[in-house]
Amino acid sequence: MNDAVNDPGANDPAGTPASDSGPPAPAGPGLRPMIALALPLLVAGLTQITVSVVDTVLLARLSTEGLGALALSAPVYLVALIIARGWAGAVQVRVAHHHGAGRTADLARTVRVGVLGALLAGSVVGGVLYATAVPILTVLGAPAEVIDPGTGYLRILAWAVPAAAVTFTLQGACAGIGATRVTMYNALLVNAVNLPLGLLLIFRAGLGVTGAALSTLIATLVGAGYLLLYCRVRLPRDTTGAEDVPAVARGLWRIGWPEMSTMGIGYLNEALLTGFAARIGAADLAAYRLVDTLTLIVFTLLGSAATALTVLAGQELGGDRSDRALERHRTGLRLLLGLVVVSGLVALVFARPAYSLVVDDPTVAELAWATTPLALLSMVPLAWAMSRGSMLRAAGETRWIMVASVTGDYLLLIPLGWYLGVRLGWGLPGIYVAWTAFAVLYGLLLHLRFRRRFRRPSPPTREPLPVAPTP
Repeated sequence: MNDAVNDPGANDPAGTPASDSGPPAPAGPGLRPMIALALPLLVAGLTQITVSVVDTVLLARLSTEGLGALALSAPVYLVALIIARGWAGAVQVRVAHHHGAGRTADLARTVRVGVLGALLAGSVVGGVLYATAVPILTVLGAPAEVIDPGTGYLRILAWAVPAAAVTFTLQGACAGIGATRVTMYNALLVNAVNLPLGLLLIFRAGLGVTGAALSTLIATLVGAGYLLLYCRVRLPRDTTGAEDVPAVARGLWRIGWPEMSTMGIGYLNEALLTGFAARIGAADLAAYRLVDTLTLIVFTLLGSAATALTVLAGQELGGDRSDRALERHRTGLRLLLGLVVVSGLVALVFARPAYSLVVDDPTVAELAWATTPLALLSMVPLAWAMSRGSMLRAAGETRWIMVASVTGDYLLLIPLGWYLGVRLGWGLPGIYVAWTAFAVLYGLLLHLRFRRRFRRPSPPTREPLPVAPTP
């Protein structure tokens, strides 16, 4: 086990490994360190989306019942992973702080407590998921032919929750030291296992939905094993004992629980908006799924840059370099706005033919295309808001992010989406007007806290020079 974080093959823009002898050399200014962190995260995010797409395509070719079971069960599994993702975000922030300050022992202790906490939480959530699979699907209104395969799917993936929790936590720890490339390698490995194994188990072995769940479980376990081996070699080991574990766990919990709440509420809101689209009409629902997929890709692009900003700013704040953290923020804001403009232009060029390729119904394709410009416009204020949120997250202020998100959700997004989209009959444009209003309010609330938290101290007032006495 290395006693220092030393990965010559990793993209670690934070400079030299953390050590107790002092903080690492900070990365140089500019876009390059941020892009070096963001690119692997982008590839990993798009690759993770591919896992869901692969299962959907394979089961769509198998049977309608199989696809229905996946459509109803997969979101339930994703809800079970929310706790793991929120906890992993807390580990990432704390590791970035310790790495930026050169506190190797604290970094190692945070990783150890983070992994143990993730394993415990994942086991509890997985157990609950296994025990409540049938009632959950029944409450969701699953038809009789879907309950059995859906239950089998959830009960198999309940065993994957602890491994996924550990995976997210180790990815967060690696990102905290600037080694995001391992997250990309892990995502590619999971896909490389999931695709051929899914084909084999779903079709060749005739296991259907059960085969899809088994392939996902095995791929998740393989990915977790790879990360454990990587981190065992690359991350420092904590040998200080268990006396500080409760304090470290409390610190992670203070950062993590608002993240978990924000993600859970966000997922609920997405389900509500999908329900609004369904009330508008079947064609509108199908078009909403197309546009939502497009915005998810753009959001993944922005999220990768925002995470890179959080890591770099967190390292600077951990090393008590607030001015450099603000420089990171300015660079990150330019990057986020540039990405949303470039991705929006690309989407406007390729979205219409892509919609026509995906769906046979020209009405659905035209509805999706008519809504796309407004949906892309909503991402502009969201990019600004994400830059502010990244800085607050880097400072550990996740509670305010939760407050801002919930306020925007239930003051504007949900009521306005319902009123404009369903009640006034604006359809999908009404929903995306609500999204834009949410993004503006969310950004304003984060901006107010950002200005208060990172207010520059006033320059010292220069005292007047003494006047020589006249003779």
